Amino acid sequence: MFLGKWDLAHARMATIYVAFFWSIGIMSIANPSVWGQEEEEDPLLQMVVELVSDTDRDMRALGLQQVREEAPGEAATKNFVELLPKLATDAQADLLEALGERGDVAARPKVLEMVDGKEEVVRIASLRALGGLGSAAEVSLLAKCAASGSDNEKSAALQSLVRLRGDDVNKAIVAGMSDAETPVRVALLGVLADRNAKEALSSVLDSAKGTEPSVRLAATKALRYLADESNTAAIVDLLKVAKGDAERGQTELALLVVCSRGREKCAEAIVAGLDDADASARIALLHALARAGGADSLAAIVERLKDDDEAVQDEAVRMLSAWPDPAVKSNLMDLAEKDNPRHQVLAIRGLVRLAGPQEDQPADIETLSKVMDMAKRPQEKRLVIGVLGGIATSESLALAMSAVSDLSIAEEAGLAAAQVAERIEDGDADEIRTAMQKVLRFVQNRETRDRVQKVLESL
Repeated sequence: MFLGKWDLAHARMATIYVAFFWSIGIMSIANPSVWGQEEEEDPLLQMVVELVSDTDRDMRALGLQQVREEAPGEAATKNFVELLPKLATDAQADLLEALGERGDVAARPKVLEMVDGKEEVVRIASLRALGGLGSAAEVSLLAKCAASGSDNEKSAALQSLVRLRGDDVNKAIVAGMSDAETPVRVALLGVLADRNAKEALSSVLDSAKGTEPSVRLAATKALRYLADESNTAAIVDLLKVAKGDAERGQTELALLVVCSRGREKCAEAIVAGLDDADASARIALLHALARAGGADSLAAIVERLKDDDEAVQDEAVRMLSAWPDPAVKSNLMDLAEKDNPRHQVLAIRGLVRLAGPQEDQPADIETLSKVMDMAKRPQEKRLVIGVLGGIATSESLALAMSAVSDLSIAEEAGLAAAQVAERIEDGDADEIRTAMQKVLRFVQNRETRDRVQKVLESL
């Protein structure tokens, strides 16, 4: 039987693998510190070197696994480092990354040297390795690489900056921002966010007030991860002076994220910032109040119904129409009775949502009935009818039947009445029969009529 090239490679790897671990077992019994031997003639170490040097990637992978996990000691690390110049480019890159995962700082000088290598793949692997080997001393180098070079080099440097270990790394990153060029500062701000470096928040806020637009934007993005409710007022101030749509959008997003975490604790600072904000900022602050929630936020949004700017008024109505607390119901009722068509439609939608059946409360038929009377267009009446079909009570049936004779919504009302009649458990049979007979007089849809007939037959 002939073996293909792939099978031969795996057979060879299996043979070396078995021999390798057989040797480990025998020699470990004789000398438990076999991996710590410093002699270059150590057969186990030489076997790993041979595997790492192999041109076959599968064979090399076996050796690299030993470099990462199974060959401890600085002496072994030095042997692997000395091997680097002798390897082909792709093998160099593989070994560099394995040394980074190994985490022995004895490899760091050589890795730093190879950051300036001729081949991009080697430079990238060296930068990645520094994530496991580097310290605060490498922050400056990695930051420069993260702001220049190819996209892959930038990505590798950024990943290593995030992975660097040590209590003084974040401090070094902040210090590196003070006199760095703009691209470097932008990169470092992103790294601080990824490292969740909350101790750097003061510096991030200072950067968000700077003169360079790209730095301000990067700092504002970082605030989403580092700020909390205690920084609400500072973010509100940033929002009010934000320049351009991108910067304002990122600042609003940061404020929304903080409000999601701090909820009602953020409301006071947002309300305080409304009066001297321009219309665009006031709209963004209304969004933040809606996210924060609570009585103070609701009161502030209601107050903006009297805002001098029509767009702010419209946004206040939108926020109220989506408010989750029934406390807003009276405000929505007032809006639904006004002559402003946009506000009325939004208010009715909010009322229907609140009056529908919830997990912790039954449907509010009284409110739905009022909304049906206030609605001027078939579209809004259909919103009410759509809720009624899921409420299996005689009150819901009566309200659906009150709309059956309105030809503009007869089909929807008739279907809702049939849906209620199918599920109602305590309804009067004569009342249901009369209702279904009326539905047949006004509804033409075949499916609805068939459902009505089945209800009549079941009575």
